[in-house]
Formats: sequence, C-alpha cells, structure tokens
Amino acid sequence: MCVASTSMAQSSSNNESQSVAEVNGGTTDMVSNNDSIYTCETGNKAEFKGGEAAFRGFVADKFIYPKRCYENGISGSVLIRFVVEKDGKLSNLTVIEQSAKCPEFAAEALRVVRSSPRWIPGKHNGNYVRSYRELPIKMAVE
Repeated sequence: MCVASTSMAQSSSNNESQSVAEVNGGTTDMVSNNDSIYTCETGNKAEFKGGEAAFRGFVADKFIYPKRCYENGISGSVLIRFVVEKDGKLSNLTVIEQSAKCPEFAAEALRVVRSSPRWIPGKHNGNYVRSYRELPIKMAVE
C-alpha cells in the first residue's frame, strides 16, 4: 500500500508539482505516477529482470576495476540513485555516496548501471510508474 502526501518541487523543464508518500512497513523505494512520487512496499518496486542476484551478476560481469585502485589494493563502494521509467529504461543516475580513496569507482559503477538492459518498472494501483531506486555496489580487490 502506498500513502501519499504532497510537497511542491519544480523540474528544470516545467513547473509541475510532485507528491511524496511513505509506506506502511516493508522496504521502500519511491515511485512516480505521472508527476506524483510514492514510496511503495517491496512487491511494487522496480527491479532488474531476474532479480537482485541477476543484477549482481550483471555488475560483476561488466565492471572493470579502476587500474589505480586495483594496483593499490583499494576496495570501493558506491550508492547510486536512479529512476526506472515506465518503459524500464534508466534515467537520472546520480552518485549518493562513494569511496573517497577511489573516486574512479563511482564513474565505473555509473557506466555499468547505465549499460544495463531495461528493468521491470514499478507498479502503483496496477499501473506501471516511474520509480526511484537506490543501489549499493561494492567491490574488493582479492
């Protein structure tokens, strides 16, 4: 179940309002129906085709460890936020947190996530909606 409250936000291209909502329990992700943004329970969030394990496999297969970080034995982590559009394409990729010792790690993680195939979009009231996802990516030199 999604419960909405309203706050005003402006996009760079127009002056449309957005609504923000909270979930009653469970893990959360924000979803947008038209210009409304909701936070919905686990069953409604956008997901990578094949689920979390498939996404981890995709990242492990495509990620090229930054040379400097690899040579110096620096492990890296990054938290990426993005929008899964109604058609499953990704947009608005942003780094929320990153390893200070290896900033190259964030750039590579963004490259990999941008290259992912279309996702299964989130749903609200049975309709596909735009949704925010935040995903951590961690890699270690072994």
